Amino acid sequence: MENAAEKGYVLAMYTIRSKQDYIFRSNRILEIVGASDHISKSWDILFEQARDEGLMVETVSTQKDAEEFDMKKVKEGFDEGKLNMVELFRGGGNDTVLYDSKDSYLKVNQRFSRYLMENYPGMIPMAVFCEYTGDYKADYKKLMEESDREKNRMVSGQSSFILPFSMMDRNSFQPYSRVVKYKDGSVRLTEENYQKRKKGRDIRDEELKNNPKSSVKFLDDMVTKRGEESLLAVVHADGNNMGSKISSMLGNKTDYTECVRQMRKFTVDTDNAFNIEGLQAMDKCRENLRKKYGSRFKESAFSYRKIISDGDDMTFICNARFVMDYVQAYLKSVQTYQERHNSSWAYSSCAGICIFHGHYPFARAYSMAEQACDDGAKQKVHKVNETVEESWMDFHYIHSGIGGNLMDIREHQGTKDCMARPWLVTGGNPKNKFHYDQLIRLAQLLQEYHVSRSDIKKIGSELEYSRTEAEKELPRILGHHKGLEKQLNKEFGSTEKQLKMIYDLSEIYDLWFEEGK
Repeated sequence: MENAAEKGYVLAMYTIRSKQDYIFRSNRILEIVGASDHISKSWDILFEQARDEGLMVETVSTQKDAEEFDMKKVKEGFDEGKLNMVELFRGGGNDTVLYDSKDSYLKVNQRFSRYLMENYPGMIPMAVFCEYTGDYKADYKKLMEESDREKNRMVSGQSSFILPFSMMDRNSFQPYSRVVKYKDGSVRLTEENYQKRKKGRDIRDEELKNNPKSSVKFLDDMVTKRGEESLLAVVHADGNNMGSKISSMLGNKTDYTECVRQMRKFTVDTDNAFNIEGLQAMDKCRENLRKKYGSRFKESAFSYRKIISDGDDMTFICNARFVMDYVQAYLKSVQTYQERHNSSWAYSSCAGICIFHGHYPFARAYSMAEQACDDGAKQKVHKVNETVEESWMDFHYIHSGIGGNLMDIREHQGTKDCMARPWLVTGGNPKNKFHYDQLIRLAQLLQEYHVSRSDIKKIGSELEYSRTEAEKELPRILGHHKGLEKQLNKEFGSTEKQLKMIYDLSEIYDLWFEEGK
């Protein structure tokens, strides 16, 4: 192999640090939507700034398909001065780029960073690089090592260096820079909030122009009854085993042309499975909800708002009543993508749900959803020795203002051993003892035997207080409904399992399982 490092090519990776922190520092939907759009446009901005710097650029979008990438042609372009920068692939929140020299890399970074600082305050880019050797596997491993080191070195990006007499936003610790006046009053905004809100308003106005009923302007618009039932839900979903898929796909391949083509195919397929068709499934779910419950709830209650949709990562907000409908639709779409399209890759995703009141700090609610996904649902996938494609769901209902680590909260409140969650939604064995269909079946049985809502809630509260008391309460309540105890024992087995299932049901019964839903 030639000593390609002598040519001076460098392999670089870009990411935006603390994306969730940047997006969710505000509780205003317009600013959240605007921040999300800023993140999604990051790599387009990167290449715009490279072109403005005078570099010759080639991106994935300028090529017809993955097969068009040819490292031999890229080298010719670099060596002849006809090309300075080529995008290899983008996905999972990162962009991987090959430069003709470190000098080009530094020029682009300087311009890109300054542009973000001036136009998108609060957004923190990160770039790392390594020398190109011609061995893709070795180069990419080195790049990942550099990325890990840089993440540990970088500061959080949340600056509090303001003058002591400045008025400060308590969420971002940034000084207010503007007062924006409205018909009914005015609001103070930091420069970061202003830029987010400006983009959010543009998006809202565009939506209203295309469809006057489609836009959700405020989180309050999604609730069922403002002032009476102001419950919303945020969902964080994340794909399973994505790193192992890449390792398996590339194997011992080292050739850049072959590896980049494979990575491009994979990122396109991933985007189709998790984003394009995942969102299509949610759109279909929304229409089904409108048809089924349209006369009972206002139009905007059926809406959902996508916040992050990047690679295998999905975050959205919706009405708490319908969140499980959306989660099931999304997870099932991802899980069945391979069989629908004969894809080379099997996919699955896990989801964390946080139910909260509309005026609760959104960043905290998102953090709970993220932890429910990573520390709850995904643990069921990670515990096995083999790679499995199963979609699990965990949820957290915020009843009080307690924040922090989700698992610590459950431990502190004494609920950790009360619950059955996480629940298997799709994939795996449908006879799994904690499959979500079984929770649905439990709710149906309790309704068929006319077990009251108050009795279901009572069992849940007794279990929190004392397992012994709950074990006494369960047969007492079931004894009032002839045949129910025998049916539950037959279908669900042990008393312990029944109590855990009823506990989970008691928390979300009013939202997901009320009569008629």
